[in-house]
Amino acid sequence: MRALVVAELRAAWTSWLAVLVAFVATSFSIVLAILALDSLGATIATGAVPEQEAPALLITPGWNLALALVGTLTVIGAVTGLVVQSRRGALARLALAGATPGQVSRILLAQLAIVSLVGAVIGIVLAIVVQPAAVRETIADRGVDPAIAVIEVDPLWTLLGAGFFVLVAVLGGLRQSRVAAAVPPIEALRTAPGATVRRRRIGRWIGGGVLLLGTVAIAAAVVAFAPNLGVDGSDLVLQGSLFCMLLTSIVLSLWAPLTIGGLTRAWTALVPARSASWVLARSAVIARGERLSRTVTPIMMAVGLLVGLGSLTASVMALLDELGRHGLEHVSMLSMLFLVGLILLIAMSGGVSVVLMMSRQRESELALAGIVGATKRQQVLVPVLEGVIITVTATLLGLVMTAVGMAVFSAGVLALDRGVSARIVVPWVDLAVIFGLCSAVVIAATTLPVLRSLDRPARQVAAQLAAE
Repeated sequence: MRALVVAELRAAWTSWLAVLVAFVATSFSIVLAILALDSLGATIATGAVPEQEAPALLITPGWNLALALVGTLTVIGAVTGLVVQSRRGALARLALAGATPGQVSRILLAQLAIVSLVGAVIGIVLAIVVQPAAVRETIADRGVDPAIAVIEVDPLWTLLGAGFFVLVAVLGGLRQSRVAAAVPPIEALRTAPGATVRRRRIGRWIGGGVLLLGTVAIAAAVVAFAPNLGVDGSDLVLQGSLFCMLLTSIVLSLWAPLTIGGLTRAWTALVPARSASWVLARSAVIARGERLSRTVTPIMMAVGLLVGLGSLTASVMALLDELGRHGLEHVSMLSMLFLVGLILLIAMSGGVSVVLMMSRQRESELALAGIVGATKRQQVLVPVLEGVIITVTATLLGLVMTAVGMAVFSAGVLALDRGVSARIVVPWVDLAVIFGLCSAVVIAATTLPVLRSLDRPARQVAAQLAAE
């Protein structure tokens, strides 16, 4: 069994390496939030922190921890599922060689455990290195002297955080590995989704509806309770706006066939380009709906939160300037980033992991395009244009997230002061920079890994993917 695990791990190292990016980011985020919460609690216990600032100091790491856990459950399950799907051919060969479904499942879970442990170790090291600066900056952002910070690295909490991450990773792959292992070898080579996917989509539609109602409920709670909290009401408005943005991204991802798939078909149909590369890229993106949704979702989340942060910060500053007072304290792009920084890291790492994991599929698609007559230049342009399509769709949906968050913010401000209406400011320069950076990252991830395959015989590339 050990030899099989090592052999399969070696054969799938490119897929697991892509997963490792997300694993490191998620374990780092969980452990850092836990260590920061512990250190800030120890700092407050010294009595050097002003009493009115103590709750806000604990909210920041607590909020980050909650979002990191949500992001971990979302991203780890998605990337693990993609690895399992990418190994369908290998699973079929193991079954044909006489392996039982239980043995196949254990082989996959053993690989997952090894990779998640490696990711956890790297994440712990990075979290310990970053923790002092994160704690001091969090304290300084509340206008308190960062020199009072008490930096603690509790081995128990560190191991608990890493252990939780490994547990989530293994559980995220457990059901999928069992389902994949139970599929007959011949069926494992089929690509038709079948009834299982249809049932899953029904569950997604229902889940999206529930979360949509939850978003409306949170917005209503912000409007109802913020006026009764005094100065802290402003914090509730900001955090409620951010949380509604996050919930909106989950709703959009759950309703991917309508939101991500429908939007992509709509806007790409309006593009007048008719070049072979554009047609191939658009067809590949639309045909691979599951791949598109899992790629767009984390990028959308990152764009929406970043643009939303910029819009909230600019709108708050514009409101304060208009009122000529400073009722909302400690509001800056840095303080806002502290609230969602870890979920942004998880989202971007998840997006990159998904894109990198799909490299073998893209290699096969480009090989087939070469067989039917596509030139090498056209083959290179296809993944570039696919990256552009992914980024544009993610940006448009990210703006939907921002719009929901800003609507909650505007309603919350009106509730705080009936005589004031928020002036919504969209930082277009920031949006252009964010779009450019996301485009560069996604295009690099879709294009660079497949360039090497263009120098190999097309039939060999396609045959290798079929064998896997």
